[in-house]
Amino acid sequence: MIKQLVKDLILLSLICFISSCSSKPPVWVDTHPQDQQYWHGIGFASHSNGEFTKAIAKEYAIQEISSQIKVNISSEMDIVVTDFNGSVDNVISSVMKSRSDLILPELEFIGQHKTKRGLYFYVRLNKVKYNAAMVRLRANAKETALEYIREADKDFGVRSLKLMQKAWQEILPFNDEPIEVIYNSQTTHLYTLIKRKLFEFQDRIQLEAIIDKEMVRTLVDRKNSIIISVVDKDNGKMISGVPVKIKVNNKENTFYSESDGFIRYNYSSLSSVSDLRLQFSLDHNELFKGLNEIGHSLDLKPKTNTAALKVIPSRATIESSEKNLNKTMKDPIILKQITEALSNRVEFVKSDPDIIIKVDANTLKKSERAGNNFPYFSYGYASIVFIDAGTNEQFFSSAVSDIKGADFYSQETAGMRAYEKMALELVSELESSFNDNDENNLK
Repeated sequence: MIKQLVKDLILLSLICFISSCSSKPPVWVDTHPQDQQYWHGIGFASHSNGEFTKAIAKEYAIQEISSQIKVNISSEMDIVVTDFNGSVDNVISSVMKSRSDLILPELEFIGQHKTKRGLYFYVRLNKVKYNAAMVRLRANAKETALEYIREADKDFGVRSLKLMQKAWQEILPFNDEPIEVIYNSQTTHLYTLIKRKLFEFQDRIQLEAIIDKEMVRTLVDRKNSIIISVVDKDNGKMISGVPVKIKVNNKENTFYSESDGFIRYNYSSLSSVSDLRLQFSLDHNELFKGLNEIGHSLDLKPKTNTAALKVIPSRATIESSEKNLNKTMKDPIILKQITEALSNRVEFVKSDPDIIIKVDANTLKKSERAGNNFPYFSYGYASIVFIDAGTNEQFFSSAVSDIKGADFYSQETAGMRAYEKMALELVSELESSFNDNDENNLK
């Protein structure tokens, strides 16, 4: 009895399986629905998409409806398009992209059909319900945008510009037709109002540079600053939290105005003679960070401000004591190398210096030559110190020791070989230190 029951169940399952495989697909799979009351979307995705098959088929179905709505928008488009590079297509794409999420609650799921190849998914959108929903949502967006504008006007600050972008993104899905509003007793289009306010708010933010020293001496002037004030030019109040992009020598960084409305760009000494051009402007990308990721934002044209800074060479003297095996050298090697390395950084003078450079170096013999087949060895020690003549402050020093020089014919020549190595190391460290300092200052 049980065996027969099992056989009957297996047979029934087999019949059901065969029946399901041989069932005819819904009419909408082969023939696209023609009911004019709806927009119809039929999407197909292959089983090769695995667990995402259904989601992809559904997405394609929604895209088909969106493309039909896009055609409808194109026939009704009436908007200023200059902010989209003068392209109506760009406007339509932006409107449709922002509207896509709004149509989801109005969609009707009709059915799905699985085949050996994949899955068909059918959704539709009632045109009357869609249009009613757009009217309702447009009215809500209009009021929300107006509230943003009122709030931005009431308490002006950096947030006012952000509120304008939020107002714009609020009405973006409905810009297939003008939205008329009354603001401050004047009738205007909401898009035009938002754009005008955004540029007005941008122009109210005034940036000015206050330079501590417009002419800076290399190496000596070590505490310098450039202050940028951020002011509401309508009432003279300082504005905090404003992102300002500062560009020096093709390097850009963004700073925010502090609670007192100032940006303090501090830097220590600069080592190279140059004319520095400082450019600064409102950083719109940073200002609208996050909002840009939500959707299309209105572009602003940043006003670039400039300030000039001249770096002149400081005056320097060198006091050099260079000895080889305790004998004073007639032609100092390190002094010559240091002078060449600093040629574009300081002006060498004999009196009244800003900087005093002291070089102290010597070589010595540690042991006797091992034999005629072995070279002479001399070992060098050297130090270099930079002193601010005005304050007697030591601001740079470097030293090398136990630098070995060798020569097969002379102990003195071995010492000269050591000097050549010491000079290279000292100059290398000196230039590296100054270059790093300049790099850090102008980040």
